[in-house]
Amino acid sequence: MKIRYFIIFIFLLISISSALTVEDVEKDVMCVCGCGKVLENCECGTAEKMRKEIEGMIARGMSKEEIISELQATYGKEVLVNPPKEGVFLGLWYYPVAITIAGVSIVYALLKRRGGKWYGDPDETINVDEDYLER
Repeated sequence: MKIRYFIIFIFLLISISSALTVEDVEKDVMCVCGCGKVLENCECGTAEKMRKEIEGMIARGMSKEEIISELQATYGKEVLVNPPKEGVFLGLWYYPVAITIAGVSIVYALLKRRGGKWYGDPDETINVDEDYLER
C-alpha cells in the first residue's frame, strides 16, 4: 500500500515539474514592441500582453512548440529568439564572418600599399629644419 502511494507521489511530482509555464516559453520568444529584448527580460505593456496570450494558450493545453508556432504565425519569424537557418535569416549566420574577412582584406591591402609605414618617423619630425617649417 505504501509503495502505491509512493509511486503516485512520484508521478505527481514528475507531472508538476514538467508542466509548461510562461517562463518556459518566454525564453524562446522576442518582445515585439521593438525594444529588441527577449520576452523574459522586457517589462513593457506589449510584453505583458504577449505573456497573457501565452498563458491563454497554455490553459488551452497547447504544447511549447504549438505556442511558438502560433506566435510565429501571428508576429512573423522575427518573434523567434533563434530564427531558422533559412532564407534571409541564413545570412545572419554568415554576414559577421564575411564582414570580418572583408575588413581584414582591406586592412591588409592598405598595409601592403603603404609598405607597412603608417606613421611618420618621430626622429624625422623632431629634426626638421626650421627653414623647412617656415616655408
